[in-house]
Amino acid sequence: MRTRLSHNIGLKLFSLGLAFALWLVVAGEQRIEHALNVPLKLAQLPQKMALINDPAGFVTLKLRGPKSLVTALSPDEVDIHLELSRLKEGENLVAIRAEQVGLPRGVEVLQISPSRLRLVLEPVVEREVRVAARVAGTPAAGHYLKRTFVRPDRVKVVGPRSEVNRVARLYTSAVSLEGRSRDFAAKTPLEPIEKSIRLDGADSVQVVVEIRATGRH
Repeated sequence: MRTRLSHNIGLKLFSLGLAFALWLVVAGEQRIEHALNVPLKLAQLPQKMALINDPAGFVTLKLRGPKSLVTALSPDEVDIHLELSRLKEGENLVAIRAEQVGLPRGVEVLQISPSRLRLVLEPVVEREVRVAARVAGTPAAGHYLKRTFVRPDRVKVVGPRSEVNRVARLYTSAVSLEGRSRDFAAKTPLEPIEKSIRLDGADSVQVVVEIRATGRH
């Protein structure tokens, strides 16, 4: 045991002395106040809940500490630990307290702005929505579009309840009929929807187009 402790004793004493010297420099350094904008990371929301409002993207911290520490501090080096897993449906007011801010030793928080966040949560639901085909262009001379149909004609969407309930129908990207004179099918992507809503499954469908000659039924 004693042999292990005495191994490289000189190097260990030097490192300890260097650390102590650095501490003395920092401790005796001028202390200043400094503002820092720190991005907010709203993770660990309750399962099957979605955030539907747009809270502040960052908070401004008013800090005080040794000049070399606070001026060199990057926003990415500061962690704000918010406990969000117990939030409820509806409006939640979440306080941001100084003890939730992870900072180097010797740096303190004087002020946080905003000091409270308004977070509105809704249940995540799913629903089947009908899909309709969009077409563009004109068939060949002497021909017309008889009908289109989609396979599958319904897809499942998932997202915040109020957003999902507003989706009455989804549409495909436009399928070109230009110069067509006979039936055809095309795999076609769906048009983008609200970013808060996702498709549960493939993001494309098959559009079947029936073309008829004028006078033919």
